[in-house]
Parts: sequence; structure tokens; C-alpha cells
Amino acid sequence: MSSMERVKISFSGRSVDFDLNRETKRWSSVEAATPLDEGEFPLTAMASGKRYELYSDCTFAEVEL
Repeated sequence: MSSMERVKISFSGRSVDFDLNRETKRWSSVEAATPLDEGEFPLTAMASGKRYELYSDCTFAEVEL
């Protein structure tokens, strides 16, 4: 299994793709030019049957369903 996974999250009337790196537990926005406000976090994503929360410090964690 790859250590990278791409997820799409819809929030605040837009949809943004994020790459999740399972090894480093860090995320990056595919649309880096799109700034995200601190108040929009945590963001929630579903991928491979798991639920993740993305945090404003560019980290993420798997959370219980």
C-alpha cells in the first residue's frame, strides 16, 4: 500500500484535494495557492474506509468512525 493518499474535502462552498502522507502523518493541499483559514479546521475526510481529521498545523490523525 502506498504511503500517500489523495482525498477531496468540501467545506465553505468549495472542494479541495489534499494529499495525506501516512508515514509522516502530514497533509498538503494540492491547491497550495488556496489559503485555508484556521477557523476551517479540523477538516474531516474519509479514505479507504477510515476517517481522518486534518489540523491547521498540517498534521492529521485517524479517528474513530
